[in-house]
Amino acid sequence: MTQLFRSKTLANLSLALALAALPLAMSACAAAALPAIGAQAAQGVVAVAGYSAIQVGQSKADRHTPGGLDDQEERCDALVGATPGVAEVRKTKEDVIEAREWKLVDPGKPHWVIVRTKTGSENGWESKPRITKLQFTPPLAEQLDYKKSQFVAYAPNNLDNIDDSRTMTSVTEAFGDPFGTFQFHGKTYGYTMVGQLPCFPVEKD
Repeated sequence: MTQLFRSKTLANLSLALALAALPLAMSACAAAALPAIGAQAAQGVVAVAGYSAIQVGQSKADRHTPGGLDDQEERCDALVGATPGVAEVRKTKEDVIEAREWKLVDPGKPHWVIVRTKTGSENGWESKPRITKLQFTPPLAEQLDYKKSQFVAYAPNNLDNIDDSRTMTSVTEAFGDPFGTFQFHGKTYGYTMVGQLPCFPVEKD
């Protein structure tokens, strides 16, 4: 699968915490109660700080998948067992598409790494002029710009095959609903595009 985008080996197949301040009116006769009020206020500060920490923790837990956070971890775990093909693509000012493959490694501590090839550059990028022959619908080049790359996640549109069905489920649950297709050797693949890889850390270039 991860070899679909290799030009020479196409046949060998990739959301602030709003705080409300409550005014506190103290009269002179209530001054004796100041220590108790101070203790309660301190407890309130602790509670607010704790809630803020929870909110921050939730934000950090976002693994950039579609949907809510409640079942995100399960969906990411499933991605390890059924990883789709993933290619990072970009377009040069000459409208030539370049791509590099990514894969998940180390099931115990999954992370994304670049698939480096003999024909690619040191950081994995290769020119892919023949990628247009895969009949992307909508056309791939029209979805790219010159300033940033995108990640294409793809899997066969074959729900009759258990492995293919699981892989397409991983595309949907980790990357988002497929919005296009392409053809390869008479087989139809569904694909979607995202701005960053989901679920796991990414190897640096």
